[in-house]
Amino acid sequence: MFLPREKKILSLLLKNETKFTTSQIAAELKVSPRTIKTDIKKINEELEKHSCYIRTKQGVGLWLDYDTEGEQFLKTALYEEQDSYISSEVRKYYIAAKLLNNVEYTSMEAMSNTFFVSKGTVVNDLNELEDFWRKFGITFTKKVKYGVKAEGSERQIRLALVDALKKAAGRPGNAALEKIQPLFEHVDLGSLREIVKGTEKRFHFVLTDISFDEFLLQLAVMLQRIQISCLIENEGDISSNVERKEWFVSQFLKEQIAEYLQIEMPKEEVSYLITCLQGMRFLIPMRKENDKVKLRSRAPEMFDFMMDILRQLDEKYHLDLEDDDELACAMFDHLECMVHRIQSKMYLANPILESVKKEMFYEYEIASYLIAKFNSRYGIEATEDEIGYITFHIGASIERMAQKNKRNLSATIVCMTGVGTSQFISMKLKRVFPNLEIKRIVSGNMAEGLTKEDQDFVISTIPLYLDGIDVIQVLPVLNEEDIRRVQKYIHKKENRQDEERCVYSYLKGFLHEEISILNCDLKSKEEVIELLGGRMCREGYVDEGYVASIFEREKLSDTSIGSLIAIPHAFEGHIRKQGIGLLTLQRPITWGNEKVQIVFMLALNANVDNHFQGIFGEILDLTRNLKDTEQVLKARKFHEIEIFKKS
Repeated sequence: MFLPREKKILSLLLKNETKFTTSQIAAELKVSPRTIKTDIKKINEELEKHSCYIRTKQGVGLWLDYDTEGEQFLKTALYEEQDSYISSEVRKYYIAAKLLNNVEYTSMEAMSNTFFVSKGTVVNDLNELEDFWRKFGITFTKKVKYGVKAEGSERQIRLALVDALKKAAGRPGNAALEKIQPLFEHVDLGSLREIVKGTEKRFHFVLTDISFDEFLLQLAVMLQRIQISCLIENEGDISSNVERKEWFVSQFLKEQIAEYLQIEMPKEEVSYLITCLQGMRFLIPMRKENDKVKLRSRAPEMFDFMMDILRQLDEKYHLDLEDDDELACAMFDHLECMVHRIQSKMYLANPILESVKKEMFYEYEIASYLIAKFNSRYGIEATEDEIGYITFHIGASIERMAQKNKRNLSATIVCMTGVGTSQFISMKLKRVFPNLEIKRIVSGNMAEGLTKEDQDFVISTIPLYLDGIDVIQVLPVLNEEDIRRVQKYIHKKENRQDEERCVYSYLKGFLHEEISILNCDLKSKEEVIELLGGRMCREGYVDEGYVASIFEREKLSDTSIGSLIAIPHAFEGHIRKQGIGLLTLQRPITWGNEKVQIVFMLALNANVDNHFQGIFGEILDLTRNLKDTEQVLKARKFHEIEIFKKS
């Protein structure tokens, strides 16, 4: 309800009978009198609703005026402060944030009092944060009778603070900001949020929701640190790498923060602000370039490297990504920011990562290949979250290609009532079905000369039978019932190929009994990979380096895809003969964040058209079909799996 500094003002006025002047309170809280006046104005907006008010009189000072109801409200607001919203799961990150933002030593007793837990609980929470400290290079110094103090560069401290605050806040949004507001004594997150939104509007760009909250936290941490005189190290002149619009945005933000939050931003901090801004993702970017030549001029080496990888992906997966200019532009914008983000140790979470891995794992696999190449080239370690974002760019391109290559259905109109009627039917069909190609309009007498190759089907206003050609009879006025029948036919025709395709036909072509091991009693994914990979090697499907390559692939991202299924594989090479190894387990094992009981180990040659998309699509179908999954798990011998029997 009230910010920490606002609570301190109210507490001073409530506890002491002596009246305080604005300057006295400002000196006590180490801020300017102007800031105190602004705080009191905001406090009174809330107090007025509860029968109390901060009064002021020149020459006398400030005092609280309240009745019985107001007194009860003040005591509740100021003294009932147990942090019930801090769960045990995230408490350690609140503790981390407290330690990181304290320039002095902090005792375990003080932390236990702050969070209403025992000293032992605080110590245990800190022990659980060892990997977190290591990730950001944070160390601690201990001093008897004083406690501990976080040590690290200012950049390391800020990066760790932002990450701890994100974990403490949980799901992004206004509610999350309210959770962590008490950790910002000198910064009103609500006001800062309005400043960022105003900046978006002023410069006509829109951050993604995730990036908006990320940038807001980075700004808040920066301003909090400035207030306690913890400034960023001088990173040198970055002006040569700053776009004109980014510089104007930074100056606008600096002015807004100075005006509304009374915080002056040093020159070094403006450079840090731009660095943060450069790592963000946009719905509507500050600068959008659709010309590949102009885009390449920003970073020729990186652009050429990306295009080379797209060519490799086209060869490996039999796609046409290189020719998709829209993909090249969007992908380069993302990759340029991604490399900058990771090199700056900024991490953006992907809230729908698990869904992406399960529902788009073909596209996710392609994105993983691309990210692995970038990791190697630029010495970075892109997270699964970044792979998830790249997946959408790949998926959008594949969808564009599918639409481009999709052949529209064609129809011939047979009409016997004149040009006007036939033109009316043709125009109405084009309006309702814009993708339907009207080949021609003929009379009933000419209909007998139509062949099957002339069109996909015929729409006729008269009763008509044509050998081998589908005919839909409609009224000359083409009413709603007629339109529904045409629509139903088109839908059926467009999906007929999928309906007629044999279920699991791709998988049947690559599954073989000699590389299938069923009903195994194994305890880990490592045992599974060693056993099934070893069998595939002995049977001549892969070489001796295949298993090691699979383990390298798993380091990038776990290949479990949900519904008890995993698809381990190497990125490239090591294939002697194409095949898919199958292994089932007596009991599910842990594989990354999923439980796995069915394993398809892929040994597919990149130089052969092996229907990657079809294989991944059929595995996805299997994840959605509980009956088929149960059939695979119940089988004790390969020939017992009916769905994989070759016809």
